[in-house]
Amino acid sequence: MRMRRLGFVAATAFAASATVACMPLPVVCTTVGYASVLTVTPAEPRADISLELCVTEGCTPRAFDEAPSDQPIEVCETEECITGAPEEPAASADDGIWQIESGDGRDGWTVSIFSGRTVVAYRLLDADGAVLAEGEVEPDWVRVGGSEQCGGPAEAEVVLG
Repeated sequence: MRMRRLGFVAATAFAASATVACMPLPVVCTTVGYASVLTVTPAEPRADISLELCVTEGCTPRAFDEAPSDQPIEVCETEECITGAPEEPAASADDGIWQIESGDGRDGWTVSIFSGRTVVAYRLLDADGAVLAEGEVEPDWVRVGGSEQCGGPAEAEVVLG
């Protein structure tokens, strides 16, 4: 009787381990918090052009140094608080999370995008603030890291105007 129980336990353990061995391993995505890079070039490069953009469909383009909200912030270092406008733009669901890394109207811009890869709305302005071109483009993104299952950083180039 004891041998039968021992045989039953061994057979059950073998069957359980064989079943687990046939199951696919879960995909573990380690590439989180990555930035994708968009290279933006004006169709007619000029030194006096500035770029406003946002990276979600239907959003309103803005300059990088322009806060997307006019809500004041409050900073308290001691018992005394100071209320004022934010020094850096806050992330907004309306315009996506992005940052202009470098560039100008003559050589184009390099933009890091931290919130998905989707439509880019833009405005090109002259030195007086007059709109030279505006619209939306859907960049042709090419993944340069990560994996197909997990995604990862990508790069794209667009010509605006």
